[in-house]
Amino acid sequence: MMDIVDTGVEGLNTMLGGGIPGGSSTLVLGSYGAGKTTMGIHFAHRGVTLGENVVYFTLEERKESIILASKSYRKDLTPYLERNLFLLNPDPVEFVQMLKTEGNFKSSIENIKPRRIVLDSISLILMVAESDVLRRNVIINLSNALRDLGVTSLLLAESSVTNPYSSRDGLAEFVSDGVIALQNRYDDNLGSTTSIIRVLKMRLTNHDRKARPYSIGSNGMEILAKSELFQ
Repeated sequence: MMDIVDTGVEGLNTMLGGGIPGGSSTLVLGSYGAGKTTMGIHFAHRGVTLGENVVYFTLEERKESIILASKSYRKDLTPYLERNLFLLNPDPVEFVQMLKTEGNFKSSIENIKPRRIVLDSISLILMVAESDVLRRNVIINLSNALRDLGVTSLLLAESSVTNPYSSRDGLAEFVSDGVIALQNRYDDNLGSTTSIIRVLKMRLTNHDRKARPYSIGSNGMEILAKSELFQ
């Protein structure tokens, strides 16, 4: 029977038929402010509350910012720090150097025995890599290492300016088992913003293929998984 991993977002679990397949890597796409880090916090918080070891790489935000955000969503990560949550803030250039070989990344965290990994964000890593060849090698090495470790991971990435359903670099989605897109839609006439989530790909699941509305508030991310508003 396939292992299903609770994402920590109830509505997303509904869209996925229970959760993310265990051992898979899921790319979460979105523009600035769409809620990628929020989803990562939910995912990490659910893992640590279940007693799992979780590694959260934050390359764009300070560790303190992640903790403050978790508290604001009532998903406080503080009690789990250095117990079963390992919140790491590596230098992006050094991180890319480590990912030049698959073994270096695995050896850096395998003693932790993580069950979940959040990488926030993969876009910064690929931006730092100085050539197309290195970018491809980095993403392939990362994908292989995550698979070998047997972890369930969320890879957060900036979406393309011209296509909200593609990553900025156009690489990460091709080595991911799942792709989830977060999008803010602006209506200048109404002066309003609506947020939608769509599961573009999720291997081994019969997932919801429709766009669904979501909001981010004091409880973090809430998805109206049955709403037909945006069909």
